[in-house]
Amino acid sequence: MSAAPVLAVRGLRFGWGARPLLDIPEFSLAAGERVFLFGPSGSGKSTLLNLLAGTLAPQAGEVTLGGESLTALPARKRDRVRSDHLGFVFQQFNLLPFVSVRENVLLPCRFSRRRRARAIERDGSLDAAAARLLGALGLADPDILRRRADALSVGQQQRVAAARALIGAPELVMADEPTSALDADARADFMRLLFAECAHTGAALLFVSHDRALQAGFDRVLSLPALNRAGGVREAAA
Repeated sequence: MSAAPVLAVRGLRFGWGARPLLDIPEFSLAAGERVFLFGPSGSGKSTLLNLLAGTLAPQAGEVTLGGESLTALPARKRDRVRSDHLGFVFQQFNLLPFVSVRENVLLPCRFSRRRRARAIERDGSLDAAAARLLGALGLADPDILRRRADALSVGQQQRVAAARALIGAPELVMADEPTSALDADARADFMRLLFAECAHTGAALLFVSHDRALQAGFDRVLSLPALNRAGGVREAAA
């Protein structure tokens, strides 16, 4: 018998007001699978990720993460499942601007004992885990950990957001246009680390971008418009 998927969607529908945006009959990711999802601006990519993460409620259908139905859980339990199982690289980074890089990277470990224990088991301490991930992303200077997030460049902030998503070995990593602020060298470092971390932990990866030059190395390359029966309606908020 095959293992249950890390992420599964059935009958997912969502729209802004009366306008349909997403109608996805079925979609799933297996453990360790790497999926590249592309689509034009306004096709619903960011909205779909928020639905999959449980931060946005669908109008119909079910999203299952780590074997638990996000759509059936109350808000507190949904937050727990998301904290334990999901690392998310947001398009707008969503760092806490007035606290240090260290505190930003370690934030998932404050909310998830599971990820805290995994980070310590692998690296010996939380600080060592944060330093390893940041170093792999070209932020090896120890002073970086002490800086406030709002003192960093946009490219540095994006790498800090990536380290935060990866710490503690979540079973699923979702990334929304995660390389948009990176130069070519930093982008290559990011992709190497992302693939290496997911391979080491067996995490599934859902990578969303309009840039198909990044699709090499993925197990599946999917078009959101092809998955989406609603099709073609411009996204009101992503």
